[in-house]
Amino acid sequence: MSAVRDADACTRGLTAADDRVRAAIGPVSPGWRAIERYVLLPSARRPQILAPASARGPAAAAVTQFSNGAPRRARLAAAAAAAALRAGVAQRLLRGRASISVAPGVEDADLPDLVLSHHLARVLDLPRADLAVRVGAARPNGKPVVQVAAPDGRIVAFAKVGWNELTHGLIAAEAEALRRLAASPPSAFAVPELLHAGDWDGSAVTAVAPAMGGRPHLSPEPPAAATRELALGGATERAALTESGWWRRVRERIDTSAGEEQRGMADRIAEADGARVLTFGRGHGDWTPWNMAEVGGRLVVWDWERAAEDVPVGVDAAHYCLLVALNARGLPPDSAVPDVLARLPRVLDGLDVPASDARLVVSLELLEMSVRFAEARAAGVTGLRDRFGSALAALLDGRYHGTEP
Repeated sequence: MSAVRDADACTRGLTAADDRVRAAIGPVSPGWRAIERYVLLPSARRPQILAPASARGPAAAAVTQFSNGAPRRARLAAAAAAAALRAGVAQRLLRGRASISVAPGVEDADLPDLVLSHHLARVLDLPRADLAVRVGAARPNGKPVVQVAAPDGRIVAFAKVGWNELTHGLIAAEAEALRRLAASPPSAFAVPELLHAGDWDGSAVTAVAPAMGGRPHLSPEPPAAATRELALGGATERAALTESGWWRRVRERIDTSAGEEQRGMADRIAEADGARVLTFGRGHGDWTPWNMAEVGGRLVVWDWERAAEDVPVGVDAAHYCLLVALNARGLPPDSAVPDVLARLPRVLDGLDVPASDARLVVSLELLEMSVRFAEARAAGVTGLRDRFGSALAALLDGRYHGTEP
């Protein structure tokens, strides 16, 4: 038997760190009581989604929702998988299974302290919660993202679990960002309602209202009005790059994570452009199409765990263009970075950022992403490949030149 949380550390949040509960792939240990069973999609060897074996509707809804922003081929495959789950075919044919079980002597009254689904049922005032889990990848902010369904099949929330020091801080930061945005709602986009934020077995847990049935924002460039209000809709300030609070925090994070490569690249950026005056405004931190959808004619944006109030204007736009090029369009870094360099000036024009700043903005985006990988390694996340650091090194060496896409 292989423990799910050993196979993928990001699923640790499904159970408490207690010897009386176990999340595992394979059969349940003799004498133990199975609390939940999941179908592993697409397979037990590379699970991406844990779909509840006994809740067909929520399982199908999760596969569809978790494919938001994916390339067309992946969305078609997700639609087929959702249909198979809704009909009960996938549950019969797929062999990969995971279970959460408890040791002999564990009573039902103990379950909220041991099993995430029971904890969420308690804090959300549900008689039972059926979870579908997007398995966290081995990346800097990897963590389980959980769809929460009521017994009647209604999707009532999406939850996150911050299971280590790095992700615990991200989850807490997202809750605070949602509170700030709720107090002063933007007009060009909406954010989910924060339903719960608290600690559970040393982990940070948040739950937000779902944004279901929306149309993904599928474009190589970010939504113009929302991107502008995101960056410029709050307080802004002008400062030289190396005199800004944002830059000081980046350098502190590099020092804390012992990122020697990142330190060297930051030094090169500071030497070349440290005196350049930039505008700093509100930032999202993961501004991508898979974190937004048009629901009822309005753009809804989620995943605010890396939000900050003094980010270089344009970095979120560069992040969007870069991640779409890499992940949705499938371009290698040597093609993606030149594509962004060519595309970004017209996007920056809508943010009142001069086109001449495009190369620096891309450099800052690549540095930020590389620092996140250094932080993840420092937090003990293994098996990471920092494609952003190598792309930044190539950009600083003058290897990339933008051409019109």
